[in-house]
Amino acid sequence: MPGVSTPRFARIASGALVAGGVALLLASGGSAEGWANTLRCTPQADAQAIDVQLSVAGSPLAGQGAAFVREGIANDIDPRVLVAIAAQETMLMTYGPAQEINNPFGLGPDIAFATPGDAIARAASTLNRYAADGLVTLPQIGARWAPVGASNDPQGLNGGWAAGVGAFLARLGGDPYRPVQASAQDPTPVCAPAGTTAAPSPDYTWVTPHVIPAVTPTDGPGVVVVWGGQAPVPSGSTIADGADPRTGRTAVLEGFAFPVAAPKGSPVSYQPSGQGPVVITSAPGARVVAPISGTLRVAAGRAAAAGVGFWVVAPGRDRVGLGPLMSYEPGIAAGVPVAAGQPLGRATGSTTIAWQRDGVAVGIQPMLAATRPSD
Repeated sequence: MPGVSTPRFARIASGALVAGGVALLLASGGSAEGWANTLRCTPQADAQAIDVQLSVAGSPLAGQGAAFVREGIANDIDPRVLVAIAAQETMLMTYGPAQEINNPFGLGPDIAFATPGDAIARAASTLNRYAADGLVTLPQIGARWAPVGASNDPQGLNGGWAAGVGAFLARLGGDPYRPVQASAQDPTPVCAPAGTTAAPSPDYTWVTPHVIPAVTPTDGPGVVVVWGGQAPVPSGSTIADGADPRTGRTAVLEGFAFPVAAPKGSPVSYQPSGQGPVVITSAPGARVVAPISGTLRVAAGRAAAAGVGFWVVAPGRDRVGLGPLMSYEPGIAAGVPVAAGQPLGRATGSTTIAWQRDGVAVGIQPMLAATRPSD
């Protein structure tokens, strides 16, 4: 209630982690505020450019640029397509379970490879076989690679696979509407002249995130923190600063629950980003809960490209977006009503959150800070 200056706490039970693939409600594949921002327009066969981007992203695939190019070209598959699939499936193999089996592409389920290079070779040859069957576009490939309704896709989340891979491919300079064959793509897109290496631009600063240990069942139950009425402190009077788009006054979300319900003592951090989504860093496996009460809707367009997988749409003016998650609670799907604080799934370690009021993006960082200050 307004006037209460301290957060309220509620506990939820802790459960075992789901050791499966990275499931996304929509194909964002990751956050545009983090590792995904390292992807740059790249000549098709520029192994050095691929390596630079993988290295800056902190990916275990760094050093495999030559393998991506060699195996891709040998199978007439654009190497950038392989990188885009790895981005969609396992966040460039930064997802822990994928590292354990050297499988950045979600091949399987759960196929283990001796080295990441072996997985790259298998992915390229698999796409080559798909092409022999006439499957050459991302939607055609996705229907077999990540079919909706597969045993590891009980909620039908694979439906966004093609859009997610396509978004990453476009970042890399490929054309998601053309066939994935190297011979069908532009080897030297206008955005990446021949002979250039697509390193991040000088005005882009990559900050290596603090590594937070994974949550285990012995770390204790998750703690839901609910906003107690403490006034958010915006950095200015604009919508990007957290102002209401109608009044210009500080905007608040009544009944707001901090979306990451980490165990007591487990660190959670985030940084301001204006009107753009905020990335909340936590231990992988921490509970993610509904920040407001409303109905789940799949995100699309620019929101999805920025890392929002789904929205919780309230009956009034607000909707809050989240994504991606490592896994989802049973029954969590589009069209399902949820209550603030209700468990939705498990965090990958980087959870995107965004807020829109009256269809306009509002800076959510002040509301986060008023509920749970960043560690």
